[in-house]
Amino acid sequence: MLEKLKAAAEYIIQFQKRLMGEAVSLRQSKVIFQETLERELIHKIEPTKIDGLVCAVDGGLLAQEMHGVDLIVVRSAGVLFSYTNSKLENVDYYPSAFPEPTFEIQVGLDEHEILQYRSLFRLKHEIKTALEIVELKKPAIMMLDGSILPLQSDRPADDSPAYPLYLELIALYKKLYSACEKENTLILGIIKDSRGRRFAEIFQSQVNTKSSDSVFLNYLLIERERTCAAKYSSSPQKNQIIKDLGDYGQNVCVFYLKPVANDRPLRVEFLSGRRTFNEIASIVYSLSAINSTYAYPAVLIEADLRAALDPIEIERAQKSLQMLHPESIRPLRRNSRPFR
Repeated sequence: MLEKLKAAAEYIIQFQKRLMGEAVSLRQSKVIFQETLERELIHKIEPTKIDGLVCAVDGGLLAQEMHGVDLIVVRSAGVLFSYTNSKLENVDYYPSAFPEPTFEIQVGLDEHEILQYRSLFRLKHEIKTALEIVELKKPAIMMLDGSILPLQSDRPADDSPAYPLYLELIALYKKLYSACEKENTLILGIIKDSRGRRFAEIFQSQVNTKSSDSVFLNYLLIERERTCAAKYSSSPQKNQIIKDLGDYGQNVCVFYLKPVANDRPLRVEFLSGRRTFNEIASIVYSLSAINSTYAYPAVLIEADLRAALDPIEIERAQKSLQMLHPESIRPLRRNSRPFR
């Protein structure tokens, strides 16, 4: 086993060396890629003063499978930071500092359907919370933890029991985009651990790598740099999520930025048109460069902490259901066997 681990470690070292060499070559090449929205591959980021209300929304999810029944628990938390000249003046929460979780029972979904349903149910509550904050508080910036649109894997088949929930979610996204336009709110999706390969696709003519964007760009970018911006998808006409979102889907853009030297790049998603790419990068950089080894907006860190769910909450709900209906609600056989 030790020899296999040594071989794996050596492979990783050689892989990283190759990525580093390819990154250096790409920086020096001055190549222009047709798919990008800017001619220059790499851009410097200038800090900016943060003023006004900056909000973030995140959601927590727990799920428990029982015999014929699936229990889902979600908590959606909104955090509101008020800044004056980049100084944090006030912190507020929506709907409260300790939001009550929401419980959902589903019956009859197969394994694939329930996975989609859980994701859609969490997203529904997150986007609903974000929409309410934009309409009530009118923030300057609304940040989502993760993408600003559903993933391809979230879209169920048209005949799936989860499809009506998906349509409800798409309608909520459109309402959120519209509300942000009306209130002049900048909506951003910040992905801290992206496995996306959008820029790997763009660079494939020059770079022979199978790594994710964030891995390769960690070698390409240095502190206070960002990539050029690009459309979310290389084939929007084939991306059903983008098609379902209509004109809004066509305007989703992405770039990566590296706020600090000792952390990896962040993926930033946004709707084009309201701010320049440099303005958006400056805002995200100024909110994220708060620690030399961990670059992430403080408002999103707080939202993540507020949305987190304790596993004991779903255990209590499961026990309550079993007490109310001991014969009809039973644990899975693998969780109730009397021996190991």
